[in-house]
Amino acid sequence: ICIILIVLTTLSTHAQTLCVIDGTPLPDSLLHVTIDEMRSDSAKQIVAKRLGFIPPYAIESIQTFSAEEQIKQGKNITFCKSPADIIIIRTNSLAELQWVINGKLRKPRKKLTIIDYKLSPQRITEALPRGIKPTDIGSVNIITYVNDPRQEKHPTIVIKTKSLTTK
Repeated sequence: ICIILIVLTTLSTHAQTLCVIDGTPLPDSLLHVTIDEMRSDSAKQIVAKRLGFIPPYAIESIQTFSAEEQIKQGKNITFCKSPADIIIIRTNSLAELQWVINGKLRKPRKKLTIIDYKLSPQRITEALPRGIKPTDIGSVNIITYVNDPRQEKHPTIVIKTKSLTTK
């Protein structure tokens, strides 16, 4: 598998760990972990606690790589400044936002995870279900179930439209 990463964020002068969740590099301000933490048995719990909006069971896998080793193996990786290590985290469907519009469960135009929302809230408009325009939105709330023992609970986006009618 060819991994292509282009990191446009500025890393500080010392080499840091690069965290990538579902293909998107995360800024340290959102998640700062070390390679040793991610190699531990409690890695999923550490990520969940530090992020604060995703439960451990929504994390499918965590892989750690040495950036230097990946470059030596001829992987197609491009960095502005090479990190010391790379951590790749994959979430499962329990990280996907469930959509409730005016009290009814709706399918989005495209899937949106809680990670996507935290990195770029405007992605909501791109994923709005058919028939709903951004100008129709009256209010938006995000509900997360981090401490809920029911593992089937998805983070939920609750939208009320101005007209309170779905189209």
